[in-house]
Amino acid sequence: MYVGQRIKRKEDLKLITGSGKYVDDIEYVGTAYLYVVRSPVAHARVKKISVDDALKVNGVIGVITGLTIPFENRPNNWPMAKNEVLYVGHPIAAVIANDRYVAADAAELIQFDYEELPAVIDPEEAVKDEIKAVEGKSNIAYKRQYRSGEPEKTLSNSDIVIEEKFEISRVYPSPMETRGLLAVYEEGSLLVYSSTQSPHYMRRYLLQAFGNQVKDIRVIQADVGGAFGSKLFPYAEEFITVYASLKYRRPIKWVATRSEDMKGMYHGRGQIHKVKFGAKRDGTLTSIIDDLIIDLGAASHGSYLADIAATMLPGPYKVRDIQVNVYGVYTNKTPLDQYRGAGRPEAAFIYERIMDILADELKMDPIEVRKRNLISQLPYTNPFGLKYDSGNYLKLLEKAEKVYRSFEERVNELKKQGRKVGAGIAFYLEQNNFGPWESASVRVKADGKVQVIIGASPHGQGTGTGIAQIVADELGISIDDVEVIWGDTATIGEGFGTYGSRSLTLAGNAALLASRRLKDKILRLAAQFMKSDVQELEYRDGKVINPKSGKSMSLKEIAEMNMATLGGIWKYREEPGLEATAYFGFDNLTYPYGAHVALVEVDDNGKVKVLDYYAVDDIGLVVNPMLAEGQVMGGVIQAFGEAVLEEIVYDKYGNLLTSNLFDYAIPTAVEAFNVKWEYMEEGKSDAPLPAKGIGEGATIGTPPAIIRAIEKAVGKRLTRLPTRMEDLVK
Repeated sequence: MYVGQRIKRKEDLKLITGSGKYVDDIEYVGTAYLYVVRSPVAHARVKKISVDDALKVNGVIGVITGLTIPFENRPNNWPMAKNEVLYVGHPIAAVIANDRYVAADAAELIQFDYEELPAVIDPEEAVKDEIKAVEGKSNIAYKRQYRSGEPEKTLSNSDIVIEEKFEISRVYPSPMETRGLLAVYEEGSLLVYSSTQSPHYMRRYLLQAFGNQVKDIRVIQADVGGAFGSKLFPYAEEFITVYASLKYRRPIKWVATRSEDMKGMYHGRGQIHKVKFGAKRDGTLTSIIDDLIIDLGAASHGSYLADIAATMLPGPYKVRDIQVNVYGVYTNKTPLDQYRGAGRPEAAFIYERIMDILADELKMDPIEVRKRNLISQLPYTNPFGLKYDSGNYLKLLEKAEKVYRSFEERVNELKKQGRKVGAGIAFYLEQNNFGPWESASVRVKADGKVQVIIGASPHGQGTGTGIAQIVADELGISIDDVEVIWGDTATIGEGFGTYGSRSLTLAGNAALLASRRLKDKILRLAAQFMKSDVQELEYRDGKVINPKSGKSMSLKEIAEMNMATLGGIWKYREEPGLEATAYFGFDNLTYPYGAHVALVEVDDNGKVKVLDYYAVDDIGLVVNPMLAEGQVMGGVIQAFGEAVLEEIVYDKYGNLLTSNLFDYAIPTAVEAFNVKWEYMEEGKSDAPLPAKGIGEGATIGTPPAIIRAIEKAVGKRLTRLPTRMEDLVK
């Protein structure tokens, strides 16, 4: 059995030997290069864009300006600013040249004449709707109320009522590889190589825009150097590059520089929560009223993130009287969209801060407060209709409690030495398996080896290895005989991609079901080859066996007979071919959960160091503990950055002050620390393969645990992400 084992990743050899093929590694004869000219101001009326000097540069093929394409939840000035600039970095022109450096030099000669307009930067000011940020429209791009019970009445009757404002800053997803695209025009069709999380989705949205100009679009996912949710949804530069390829009928490549990427890649998080909450004196949370403001930037496509945060705000706790007033506001900033966790980390930060603040105000133990409020019976429908599926929250919390108590003992010893140390715990509830479905085809090739094609599009998670384990077990063969491929819209009909911690659950179950269908086909064919009734045969360990006659055929032998002699006839009743396809979708999301415990130290300058860290998760069946552990460790370090280092900062004029990796700090090996991870397998799903996702859990549980530990170390209430060094110095 391979499922449940720590199998090393099959995908890594080409990457660690330098044989990977990223977008910028792919070359086509005659490729031209595109350079995007971006607005240096946050908000302005476009008066004139002069390109004559740029067109005179030797090697320049053309310049594109004023390109607008109607697209869902995007402003009219998209993908380019035609009459109004909406943020620093907004594309205003694109230079196409035979050499990327020539294109960049020519871009310097483009003259941009504009009339600067007032910029709206503060989302709380945007709510007032006094100065318009985007094309004269109301700044309130999205408004919705979620309500359950009688939150005002319950709040007024509470023994204790607390008001607090929580701020979660914008962050840059920081993939190692920036965004990039190679569009190749091929006689009426288009071939696109992209650093994307979903080639099938990309094909669909490009066809939506350009389908009247080409017969078909094929999208191939190149090797992807990280994404974290940021390479799923449509970008302006993709449309500009495709437009250029169609216009000039040649291959066009665009790859962002790092500073370009930080201005143009959709930022994550960006929420403010003004919360009132009440409780009984015994620590029972009674009511929450939250005014949630999400800073959407210059487009409204990220508004769903507020919906996720709002509906997950009850978290793993029993509170029923709750109201969330959602305000999605335009600002003159880079548009906002998903980043690893996508709404769930924001919710967890709020509900875990509420638990800790209640514990402090009531002078109770923080774990006892959580136990008093924790949901004890599953399945459970939360106040907004989300159906938490399975698990044992209390058992997992008690497992984490043992570690937390040991950390508290260490805190007491270290404080005797005069050190500022603290321990923090957070319990989180995930929501993943975002569908609607995923696809997989499993086929046996002539040599008996098995090829699996999935509609998911992994890019570093190790999903290919996990699915190989599933298929190898189901077919009873060596994992070395299973090849898993993905990322090409020409190889499988449709799919959705990799996002929302969904791939192993949905694509894994599709591969499992396809393997089972394939086994049925193998048995039917083998019955013909062995001249037996199919009911007499058994499939076992990669062989078809007839227990009565003792005869058997290996999978390789069946595959060879399936590929009958060239030029011969097919003399069997069963149709030839050893291939099966399956699609798998769930009628509910899945809800894994976990706890994180941190031990931190803060020095006199406000610098935070993590001394020890523990995480425990319940994600149902763990297909490969090594892959899961890798996701947790990476996620913990990433979320540590969000808690203490990473923050997108604009000045009052809308200038991005953190536009490079010198000014925008991400964790390095110096800041990294050891993480101990354990898991439970009680919260299984109802799927044939009862696994749940793990890719985002650590970015949900880590920030509140880290913040609480820092808070205990410095003795000061903390209400924002990230905490700043100056706030930690007394």
